[in-house]
Amino acid sequence: MAGRPTMRDVAAAAGVSHQTVSRVVNDEQSVTEPVRERVRAAIAALGYRPSAGGRAMARGRTEVVALVVPHAAGFTFANDHLMRLIGGAEQEVAGRGYGLLLSTREPGGDATSAFTRFDRRSLVDGFLVEGGAGLTGLSDLLVQGYPAVVIGYAAEHLPMVHPDDEGGAYAVVQHLLALGHRRIGIVNGPTENHLAMAARLAGVERAFADAHVTRDPSLTDRGDFTTESGHAAAGRLLTRADPPTAVFAFNDGMALGVLQWLRENPSTTGISVAGFDDTAAASATGLTSVALQSQDLGRRAAQILIDQLDGKPPAERRTIVPSRLMVRSSTQPKSGRRRRSSSSETVRP
Repeated sequence: MAGRPTMRDVAAAAGVSHQTVSRVVNDEQSVTEPVRERVRAAIAALGYRPSAGGRAMARGRTEVVALVVPHAAGFTFANDHLMRLIGGAEQEVAGRGYGLLLSTREPGGDATSAFTRFDRRSLVDGFLVEGGAGLTGLSDLLVQGYPAVVIGYAAEHLPMVHPDDEGGAYAVVQHLLALGHRRIGIVNGPTENHLAMAARLAGVERAFADAHVTRDPSLTDRGDFTTESGHAAAGRLLTRADPPTAVFAFNDGMALGVLQWLRENPSTTGISVAGFDDTAAASATGLTSVALQSQDLGRRAAQILIDQLDGKPPAERRTIVPSRLMVRSSTQPKSGRRRRSSSSETVRP
């Protein structure tokens, strides 16, 4: 199919009239459930997105947009990156005369619970979605015709705004290689955020390739973005027979866990540590990290969404916000260091 799918394309795929498709999109109750499900399946298969303006007129404008953060409220409000992102979105939304409604994961619920409270309820005109925990739950809202912008990585038909994850990771590894490190441990992030993690890993691989240095893939572990998981990964990486001289964790929380393990094991010295996100804790602890320009991510996503509501679709589907490496004291030139041993301490170059 050439170009953007239309309502008539959906009607043909579902075997119904375009008026029936319109009734399903506008959530009219006159359509039987089997027909409704068939139309929804065709909408999902074709990636059809109703006109934001037409959908808004059908249900009435609220001049409110939702920011869905599919994390628990406690995690959200304790996370510097997310709070700056929310602040950037709020500034842009308020400046355009809209209100912002924040939705987080319900206590005890999964990520979809941040979306389901909006199902078939005309509370907002559109959605900003923080994609770090995945987009499960968004599809039902798209079927209802709501416009959405993903802050992170999204399916092909959705506009997205994300940081330069690959470029940020490339800069970290370039920095560590320039300091003389060749055995660089990687603490990857959770699989739910696999597209961002894949981009960061691609930056790692590209930096090694450009420097003509062979990377040891066995020096890779995985955490879940928490300090505890970074601490555990450090224990596995740094007690190897031939451990890394530097560790790059794919977020600051895990990097702080690596630093905690090093403090608890003072006989292991000379390890450089870098993170990603540039949280307040990174600055306070001297952690080298990648600044995500979080406020600008929220602002740009809100700008794109409200432009859509005003009938101006984005010129580009993907907007990449530059990242910036912040070098601090946690990364130092490679030097001799000492490792723990059950019987003696061994000096390694």
